[in-house]
Amino acid sequence: MSLIGAPHAPASAAAAPPTGELVAQVVCGGCNGFRYQNPGEKAVYLVIDGVRHHVPDELTYFNLWANWAGLQSGGAVIDIGAPLVSGSYLARENETGRIYLVGRTKRWIRNGQILDQYAFDRSRIRNVNRASLPAEGPVIPGRS
Repeated sequence: MSLIGAPHAPASAAAAPPTGELVAQVVCGGCNGFRYQNPGEKAVYLVIDGVRHHVPDELTYFNLWANWAGLQSGGAVIDIGAPLVSGSYLARENETGRIYLVGRTKRWIRNGQILDQYAFDRSRIRNVNRASLPAEGPVIPGRS
């Protein structure tokens, strides 16, 4: 299935504004972990740090999730941040057992509750050595 053909969940509270209406963009800490795709659009976004990050391709998407379940419509009013790096993945550091979202940096996912809030697929986690990972970035936040 392509990103274009992904199914949609019911509309969220952060629905797209009417066409032509100017809308102030917001940071939404309570949206951390949600994935958004507007009907008829190819782009899928993941909210981290209260802003939307474009998931650039299916390789990246399926490095993080097993299927399209959990996509929501809307999110257009949430600020846009830098896109995820193509090929971003989940890693468990052999030396510490910590789980990270790996892209430009490794971002620690502090606990299973946050891992579940993002609906990351635990079977996608790769066991890797610390030396093979990039520098540490900010911790992945839960919903606030």
